[in-house]
Formats: sequence, C-alpha cells, structure tokens
Amino acid sequence: MDSDKLSLHNISVDYGTTPVLKDISFSLKKGRILAVVGPSGCGKSTLLNVLSGVIKNYKGEIVIGSNTLHSQGLVYGYVPQNLGLLPWKRVKENILLPTKINKDIKVEKEEIDDVLSKLELVDLLDRYPLQLSGGQQQRVALARAFISHPDILLMDEPFAALDTLTANTSRELFLNLWRKYLPTTIFTTHNLSEAVKLGEHILLLDKQPAKVLRYVDNPIFDSDEQQDENAFAEFKKELMGWIHEGDNAKTETNIYKE
Repeated sequence: MDSDKLSLHNISVDYGTTPVLKDISFSLKKGRILAVVGPSGCGKSTLLNVLSGVIKNYKGEIVIGSNTLHSQGLVYGYVPQNLGLLPWKRVKENILLPTKINKDIKVEKEEIDDVLSKLELVDLLDRYPLQLSGGQQQRVALARAFISHPDILLMDEPFAALDTLTANTSRELFLNLWRKYLPTTIFTTHNLSEAVKLGEHILLLDKQPAKVLRYVDNPIFDSDEQQDENAFAEFKKELMGWIHEGDNAKTETNIYKE
C-alpha cells in the first residue's frame, strides 16, 4: 500500500431521501491530477465537498495510506465555481487570505512572486475583484490556492465560465504551476476536451446519483501526442463511448461539452 495514496472506498451521500453519490471508489497517487467528468448536477461538487470536509455526513471511507484523510492535518486549496473572492479586499489581500486565516502557513516572498509572475498578476495587485475580467479573477483564485501550499488542491469547474481563449490560457498557467508545486489535484468538469487536456487520470461519473462508470489513465497527458489533433480526438471519442456504455447510458451527448 502506498503510504501517500489518496483512496476513496464506497463513498455515498444522500440529501434527505435523495441519493447523490453512490459507492464512489478510486485512488490517486500523491502529486497527480484527476479530472472528474460528469453531467451538470450529477454530484461532482458534492464529491469535492466530501473531500474538503465540508460534508461530513457520508458513508464510506477516505484514507491516505492507512490513515483517515481528515485526521492528518493536511492543507487544502479550494477553487469553487464562484471563485470565492472577497469583493471588498484588493487582489493582494485576497491572494494572501490563507496566510491570515491559518498562521501555520508560511510562504517566502520569492514563492509568492513566482506564483504572481506565472499567473500574470503582478500589475493587478491593487485592484478589487470587480475591476478584473473573469479570467483575471480566476487567476487570482488560483494564486490564492497555490500560495497556501496545499497538499490537496480541489477545483470545481474552474474554467467553465471563461471564453475559449481565456480558458485555454488559464489552463496552461495552471499546468505550469502544478508542474512546479505538484499538489495532489482533483478538479471537476463536464467538458471532455478539458479533461483530456488537464487530467492525468479521468474519472467518468454517471448522472445522479453519481456512480463510477470508469477510471481511466490518460495516455496522452502532458505528451507530444496531446498536440496531435487525431490522437486527441480519438481519445475523446473513446471517453464518450465509455460514457454511453454506462448503466444509465441514455444520457444525451449534449450534456457534455465538446
């Protein structure tokens, strides 16, 4: 057993009498990226809330190695769909917020400068969130997550609200930071192209209640093949095929973005 492997065993969540997650199980090695793919409303955000500790009333077990996840004092970075920026605080204050909340987080100035530079935020530090574009706000949220030195980084459809060009730029900036700091990362999306671009591993979920359709290693992640349009399209087609082979494969293709 890997002492630092994150493992979920039969995680189930009900909201009242409504089942949302059903027997979710998977493992992820430290420092890797998992894309959780599923239609809107299937329970992806619920899964992140279980992992972050926001939802405590669930069935099943989450461990790292042989120890329960939430007994280990890990640092979490979380980028919610609404980004969670405080509109009355300037960009720099928003980014440094984790260090104010958790005094145990110590970040060297050089590291902060590196994150700000990679995310192209140096000239925006004195602005307020409402003075920023959507892409700039998204990069502020990423910066805040990375400077907290997260052991586990959770992102809930982080690029969904951006236009195509801005989203592509933000994804590349994220990957640059991930390659340097290697937080164990789980992000949700209903965009198959995004999953292929960013997911080293891909977890396919069915519609609510979310069940695991398949856990897939991405054969073209961070490789030259990822730039090959044919290889990219072929793997995405394979993912869609697996989605349609699921128990509830009546899901229409248009609930997933291309």
